[in-house]
Amino acid sequence: MDEQELRSLFSAAPPDAPPPSFTRDDVVRESRRQTVRRRNRITAGLGAVVLVVAGFGVYGVVSGGTPGSLTAAKSDSAAQSDASGQPGDNPMRPQVGGESPNFSSQVPQQGGPGEGKTGQLAEGASGCEQVDGELATALAGELPGHVDTTQAVPGGACSTVSRSAGFPVPGGEVAAAAYPKGIPEVFKSQPAGTVTSRVGTASGGVLVLVSVPQAGGAAPYAGQLDQFAHALAPRF
Repeated sequence: MDEQELRSLFSAAPPDAPPPSFTRDDVVRESRRQTVRRRNRITAGLGAVVLVVAGFGVYGVVSGGTPGSLTAAKSDSAAQSDASGQPGDNPMRPQVGGESPNFSSQVPQQGGPGEGKTGQLAEGASGCEQVDGELATALAGELPGHVDTTQAVPGGACSTVSRSAGFPVPGGEVAAAAYPKGIPEVFKSQPAGTVTSRVGTASGGVLVLVSVPQAGGAAPYAGQLDQFAHALAPRF
C-alpha cells in the first residue's frame, strides 16, 4: 500500500466525537429538581385528601346527624306503638256513638255568616273536619249546573263515622253522608223545612242526602233528592 492510499484511508475515517454539551454536575442538578417536583406532587395530593375528609366531617356536624343510640330508641318506640295499635288521643279519631267536640251545631247557609268551613279533601275521610273527595266529586256530578269541588264542605249530614260532602246551592245546601255497614245514622238535627232521603249503598251501608233551606225558604232540589240518592248509592 503506497502513501497515496494511506492518505485516502485516513481522510475517509470519521472525525473525533464532539465534546458533550452537559457535565456531571448538570445531571446531578436535574435529578435533584425532578426529586423535589415528585415530593411536591405527593404533598399536594395528601393535602387535598385531608381537606375532603375534613369537609365531610364538618358537613356531618352541621347537618345534625342523629346519633345511633337516639335512632335505635326512636325505632323501638315506633315498634311499640305499632304493636299496641293505639293511635293515642288524636282529635281526628272517629268517635262511634257520639259527636265530635268540634262538631258545629249550625248548618252552613247560602249567603250566611259562613260558619261551615270548606274542609280538606281526602279520599275515604270520615268526620266533620274533612270532606270526602270521592263523595264530593260524585255529588257535584249529580247537582244541576256547574259545581266546583273546591267549594265542598262537610255538610249538614256529616257525623264522626260517615264520609261526608256538601255544597252550597241557590236557596240553601245539599249534603250527602255515606255510613258504613252496621253503623247507625246519627247526625245533628236539621232546621225546619229540611228534606231527607235515605238509600242503601252497594257495600251494605246507608247513603243519606239532606236538602237544607235558607231560613224561611224552600229546600233546594227537594223533588230531585231521591233521584240524586239512587244515582249515588251504587257507587258506595
